[in-house]
Amino acid sequence: MPVKKKVILLSALRITSPKFFRIVEEKPIESGKYKVLIVAIPEVGLVSILVARKLIKDLKMERVGFVFSEPTSILIRFENRKPQPVIRLFARDDILLLLYEAPIDPLMMIPLANLIIKLIDEKNIDLPIMLASAPSQARMAKSDSEISVIGAPVGDYAIKALEKANIQFISNGTLSGPFAYVLNDRLVKNKSGLVLLSETFPTPFAADPASAAKLLEALAKILNREEEIDTRELLERAEEIRLEMRKLEKAVKAQLPKEISELYT
Repeated sequence: MPVKKKVILLSALRITSPKFFRIVEEKPIESGKYKVLIVAIPEVGLVSILVARKLIKDLKMERVGFVFSEPTSILIRFENRKPQPVIRLFARDDILLLLYEAPIDPLMMIPLANLIIKLIDEKNIDLPIMLASAPSQARMAKSDSEISVIGAPVGDYAIKALEKANIQFISNGTLSGPFAYVLNDRLVKNKSGLVLLSETFPTPFAADPASAAKLLEALAKILNREEEIDTRELLERAEEIRLEMRKLEKAVKAQLPKEISELYT
């Protein structure tokens, strides 16, 4: 086998290996203790990141570990003058949360999915809930109260969780990316998994805290934590972000093709 082809093959094997990411437990993450694993990754609107950070704050979740790999180790966050890994694990009671704040290259999707699957299997999680955004042209004309949240469930446990919270199911559509990979794994293993999607703007210009508030509201119902989780802060921030977004749109509108510019009128 030519050397170049061999190197590419070895790299591919390493990328898809479940050992690509290393989990460091700062405090013991006991198997069987956590019923739910919540996963948040950066997507359009930063919806899941906003939800995860609010959840950590409201539930007073404690950092119990972090995750690293060679590609993600080239980044480090600083918050309140303290260094933070970009992939962190938080916990409280029976909830474990994976906050992934590193950029997601297409090559990272399968390793990320394998990381989620590893946590589910090794920690004996009953229901992984993966938070996502659904960019939609219709969002441009909707008020904050009209934003849709839908669930993509696999397995009876996930279906019952959506029914109990009165959240709409996806009827027709296709999911792609690391969360789809995890759902397929759940399907093969006859286990449960859930992706929650909140409608957001089809633009990368700004975060969508109103969409995050809707997603947080739905998640609170599933977790039965409505009294502990407050969505008002995100809704107050929504108006501030909307004003910032309008300024940015005005700045770039003159340079946009007409058919795109019309989206912002």
